[in-house]
Amino acid sequence: MFKRLVVLLIIAGTLFAGVPPALADDPPAAPQATEDYIYTVQAGDSLILIALKYNLRLADIIVANDLVNPSLIFPGQKLILPGLSAPPAPSNEQPALRTNSHIVQPGETISLIAAGYGLTVEDLVRVNNLTDVNVLEVGQALRLPLAGPAVPQAPFSPPFANVQISEPAIVQGRTLIVRVTLTEPAALGGLFEDQPVYFFNSGGNQFWGLVPIHALAEPKIYSLTLNATLQDGRTVSRTESINVVGGPYDSETINLTGSRADLLQAELVAQEQELMVALWSRITPQPLWQGPFRYPVAGTSPRVTSAFGTRRTYNDSPELSFHGGADFGGGVGTPIYAPAPGKVVLAQPLTVRGQAVLIDHGLGLFSGYWHQSEIMVVEGQEVQAGEIIGLIGNTGLSTGPHLHWELRLNGIAVSPLQWVKETIP
Repeated sequence: MFKRLVVLLIIAGTLFAGVPPALADDPPAAPQATEDYIYTVQAGDSLILIALKYNLRLADIIVANDLVNPSLIFPGQKLILPGLSAPPAPSNEQPALRTNSHIVQPGETISLIAAGYGLTVEDLVRVNNLTDVNVLEVGQALRLPLAGPAVPQAPFSPPFANVQISEPAIVQGRTLIVRVTLTEPAALGGLFEDQPVYFFNSGGNQFWGLVPIHALAEPKIYSLTLNATLQDGRTVSRTESINVVGGPYDSETINLTGSRADLLQAELVAQEQELMVALWSRITPQPLWQGPFRYPVAGTSPRVTSAFGTRRTYNDSPELSFHGGADFGGGVGTPIYAPAPGKVVLAQPLTVRGQAVLIDHGLGLFSGYWHQSEIMVVEGQEVQAGEIIGLIGNTGLSTGPHLHWELRLNGIAVSPLQWVKETIP
């Protein structure tokens, strides 16, 4: 990971302290070539695998698709493959990656290679005894740390007919989708470690539930317990193993001084956090959304000025936190739109978050919009996707006009852009 020093306070909301993120100007997305071949990501794909399969440079794919986190690709995602105007002939050959090594290509850096494999720079430095991460040679072979063996799952037995996990290895901060088919009518619930998982019955003994993966979860194998309560009162359980892997998140140190530091007094932060926790701990028993979320600001690829998941420390404190949302740049008065149907449960000024709106989308999912200049909805109001809910501003603990947008699932902050780029469930 790479650290950058941020001297000004940067607002958005972290999971533990509610402290906001940095307001940085990212370059606009590169225009996409309309003649390039569009590839649909398949289960088990990684960016490196795709690059090797089609004889492309990893860096070219990243630039062509304006990818912020190269390891965060998902089944169904559309990727531009630059330089290919038609799908190549199918091949059953396995990419060279299977030899657990990578050949450095022109334009690649150690961080891009690590992210493409879902590794950290430290992983590659350790197994290759690298002394200078800034010096790579084209054609150089890098050894890759061997992945652990797949975790075997128990065979299905009634009332469980099938269980599908959306990602066999899921990156910190993402939302996991669990689909369950039962052989007979039952009530279904679950636990991910000690965190409840709520399931929705979509008919015909078919259920789906969502598991938020904490952005600071320790990378390891976790247990997901499924509990089916049958009509005769018996409860039958089944355990699935979930492999959580580290994300390619940046890190930063933020130094706070003067009145901005005073605004982050523990008592003020705790009081506001208590209000928010009470709101997003409520569970509406059915989903209110359908299909992918839209961006909360105009455009098909709006400018993200601070990404979800960035690791943070404040004033040289040893305590680690992270950016709990995504920041969008924009001038004061720029409209903010509801990304999906829901019910407004908070619409009022707050100390840290400024003029704030919180929307309940059902089944434990909430979206928050901080630092607004004007709120244009009221508590209790039902909203639809695309409806204006407020205007971008610079209120609360903010150093400049922007929108901090975050999603909370069962109270845990998850990457909001995943919900835009994927259809969940």
